[in-house]
Amino acid sequence: MPSRRRLLSGLAVAGVGGLAGCLGGGGTDFSPGRESNTEWPLPGHGPRATNYVAEAVAPRTPPTERWRADTGRAVGRPVVAGGTAFVPAEDGVYALSMRDGSERWRASVAPYGVSVADGVAFVTARDEPTVYAFETGDGEERWRAETAADFATAPLPLADGSVVVGDTDGRVAALAPRTGETVWSFRAFTGVYSLAAREDRVYVGTTGGEAYELHVIETQEDDGGEGGEGGDDGPTTVRGVPLWRRKLPGTVRALTATRTAVYAATFGGGFLRLATGPSAGRTEWHVADAPTVTDALVRADGLVVGAGPDGVAAFGTADGASRWRAESDRAAPASPSVAAGDTVYVGVGDHLRAYALGGGTGVGPYRFDAERWRRDVPVRGAAVADGALLVTSDDLDGSPGVVVLE
Repeated sequence: MPSRRRLLSGLAVAGVGGLAGCLGGGGTDFSPGRESNTEWPLPGHGPRATNYVAEAVAPRTPPTERWRADTGRAVGRPVVAGGTAFVPAEDGVYALSMRDGSERWRASVAPYGVSVADGVAFVTARDEPTVYAFETGDGEERWRAETAADFATAPLPLADGSVVVGDTDGRVAALAPRTGETVWSFRAFTGVYSLAAREDRVYVGTTGGEAYELHVIETQEDDGGEGGEGGDDGPTTVRGVPLWRRKLPGTVRALTATRTAVYAATFGGGFLRLATGPSAGRTEWHVADAPTVTDALVRADGLVVGAGPDGVAAFGTADGASRWRAESDRAAPASPSVAAGDTVYVGVGDHLRAYALGGGTGVGPYRFDAERWRRDVPVRGAAVADGALLVTSDDLDGSPGVVVLE
């Protein structure tokens, strides 16, 4: 499958919005995290794919190294749950202790992405039409489910316990967590590239640039009864019912959902806020010149932030107005961005960089203290958990691996 990574240049901070401390639709007075025992069980942290944990402790100043470990080259984003880091790599899924990096187990499969829920690591495969479920404690395989095609998204566990997967042929399916059996399915027009969810809604983004909202509903048949007075309830059916579909200006590279809107980042077509509910997918704002992100949008209080070939930029969630921007000056690979407390992290070329989530201080283009620190390490993916920043890299002293910074 083609790589989902794109080029991002080195960054020079240049503001585009107004006063950094006055954001419409939300403030910039983000606070450092206070909790050092947070987890990151899904690539986007949770089903809504915010890529942000307000209460999580993470490095705000140049960090020290807790540990590093050799792994195969990461092919998906890492996740953390139950004190264990799960890394989908070319040669398998690694389960490593967050305390010291020791290997707890390894599954010899060809993964694309991994997500953890209720003591199970769910894995979608690359170049293989299979979904796996492993016990997080010892790596024992619980089940595997054959599908029609391979995957370009990680599994998405839902609040009802089912696990949503979307394959490169466009099939979206909810699988039973104990057996892997299909609970419901839906067919999109093109391959699934991004997923997000909230409550009983699932949002799907495709390679062909379609965005869908699916309503997960449960119905129960009445089997009737003697004399027409009714009897025991009949079988229960769960379905994923499409509420709306929108054609967007490019592959939907990332989604993040709220109760009233879903935010979409497209390839070459910018960011959009789409209404949910009665407005049925209506575009509420569109920023055409937003970066083409690498698989993630950060959504914090009043801000949506993305990093891509055009740089790093933040926009107001309410109106799409520009709040701050870190512009590109040369070509370099980029990683998906993640955030915790008042800091956003992104890999740019051979460096991991930490930025003030509010864009620093200043007026208009005059910004100060936007970049908090940088470290010489190429980044493929990151997660914030256990009071630290977990980073997968293609080059740790010449070999791929994982490093934890605190």
